[in-house]
Amino acid sequence: MKIVIIGAGAIGANCAFRMAQKGAEVVVLEAVVPGSGTSATSAAWLSSFPQFGWTESPGRARLRRTVHARFAALQAELGGDWLHWDGTLTWGLPSERADFRKAFHLCKDRGADLQFLDASAARRLVPGVMFGDDDEIVRDEQSGWVDAASMIAALLTGTRALGGIVDTRNAVTGIRRAGGHVTGVTLADGEHVTADVIINAAGSWGSHVAAMAGVGIPLELVPGLVVFTQPTPSPVLSTVLNAPTFVVRPDPSGGVAIIWRGEKLTSIHGRNGSDVGVIMKDVARVIPALSNVGIADARMGVRAIPPGGPVIGALPWLDNFYCAVSHGGIGWGPCWADLLAAEILDGRSSPDMADFLPQRFYHEPMEIGRFADDAEQVCNS
Repeated sequence: MKIVIIGAGAIGANCAFRMAQKGAEVVVLEAVVPGSGTSATSAAWLSSFPQFGWTESPGRARLRRTVHARFAALQAELGGDWLHWDGTLTWGLPSERADFRKAFHLCKDRGADLQFLDASAARRLVPGVMFGDDDEIVRDEQSGWVDAASMIAALLTGTRALGGIVDTRNAVTGIRRAGGHVTGVTLADGEHVTADVIINAAGSWGSHVAAMAGVGIPLELVPGLVVFTQPTPSPVLSTVLNAPTFVVRPDPSGGVAIIWRGEKLTSIHGRNGSDVGVIMKDVARVIPALSNVGIADARMGVRAIPPGGPVIGALPWLDNFYCAVSHGGIGWGPCWADLLAAEILDGRSSPDMADFLPQRFYHEPMEIGRFADDAEQVCNS
């Protein structure tokens, strides 16, 4: 089976590797550089708290609790030093304290390995971080961060080693259909590539790619700023910090990556900072060692957030065109790849995917007919 995957970010690269590993003929098509889209501007944070406590469908909640095991298995397959189980320390504003404690107990009940720390215990764990004397901190042992660029490179290297093709800087300009099936894609250079299956893993461009196939997939596009500092003379962090106004983690460059939100954690990571200098001052108030560290880069990424959650699967009337578009693509990538490989190549569909299917964006036709005059005829007969 020949599978064409559009997009070589975290989701597309995971899908490519898993499909190739199962024996498919894989072609990955990427318009620019692999991993240079939203995957390059992500917190790349793997965590159980507060995520295990979020209200979501039972299927998604079950899948969420498998994410860390899937990453551990993937690292064992790929090798390399791209996955860092450094843990996370999370604390909130005093006004959030009741909800914070409620989330702690809910996450623990759902299997998260958490500890409550007071400020003095947290300071011993991460010297140099200025916790408030009355802060309540949650330590999440089952968490860490991903070097997304290295993970994607390893996945695509693995795909090539299994016979797959990775074609970069060659955008898809059209998708070819015949009846109720897609048959291939047209590239910017005029080449036609045939396909038995197409997977749309184009992230923030996912709506455009779907439209080429005649499929309507709405996306909320939410910009988000990530600041990368210059390398520090000595390591500043040994863990991820999820503070009231920002997330900060170590970065492979030797500096840190900062995702500033200016408010409590939300599904879209809060507001953007208007000025990088203001962001750095806010972070240095908590981590003084960053006070005189320069900025290496500040990137504005665009997060693709489908209304109602991830879009994973195909429409019944176009059953070989799959969408794999999701917020949190770095964290969810191995999961979506496993589920799609099982469905496409093994014929096994997971019931946990039911809430992610793209037909939720389509109205079901009335049994008595699509048009008002049909209904009138039935009602008046």
